[in-house]
Amino acid sequence: MDSHDPGQQQLRALLALGVFNTGRLQRWPGMWGMGSLTHYNLILSPRHDDLVLITPTPSNVLQYLVPRGKPAGLPGLRLQEARAHAFVLRHLVTGARMTVTDRPPVPAFDGDFDEGRRVWGVRDGLTGHEHEDLANVPPMTDDALALLSGLMSRIGLCDPHGRWALGNWFADPLDRPHAWNSVGRRLWGHGDWWELTWGSFPLHEDVAMALTDGQAGITGAHAVQGRRGWDVRLGGAVLALRTDED
Repeated sequence: MDSHDPGQQQLRALLALGVFNTGRLQRWPGMWGMGSLTHYNLILSPRHDDLVLITPTPSNVLQYLVPRGKPAGLPGLRLQEARAHAFVLRHLVTGARMTVTDRPPVPAFDGDFDEGRRVWGVRDGLTGHEHEDLANVPPMTDDALALLSGLMSRIGLCDPHGRWALGNWFADPLDRPHAWNSVGRRLWGHGDWWELTWGSFPLHEDVAMALTDGQAGITGAHAVQGRRGWDVRLGGAVLALRTDED
């Protein structure tokens, strides 16, 4: 589930900032417009040197990930190759690879996108706005990087024994009753301390369990329940899981 490749870790942590900032709670990475990715059916298949995202609608998902001349998408992420079965992406800054595909394979790609849907390719260099956005991302320690990248890799996990489920942060595969509150998410922090705040599905306990599961969790991570929620700890880093009522 977790890569030790620095580029992959940085890519996944940046993706987490884009996906987990949305709605009324968001910090500025919500402007990347990536929060709606969790409305899609996503299966993440992390590899050591690739982050494979499987979805029935790869062309739609691609446009939330890769900038296309608008202030949306992950800064620096580009389309490297459109294959018959997959879109291969490359992050210009970290060098990390990401693949968006279908299972079974998508139909053959028969040309460029029309002008309104075209995404940037690897020949489209970083813009000044992208440089500024990436420079404004708060620094992360190595342990914090592992927590945030691990969070992104696990957004769709479900425990086969039915103890917890994340369901792409959209719906509960276990069909449990929930006290739904506001829609929105905020992921923000600095250095060793990061806080993820939300007030709807999934349960905060489920996220803590997914990140620390004996088989599927982040190696070395453990969760501590407190008065205000859960703290997932790894080395000296903390990912605090909070509700928006705190």
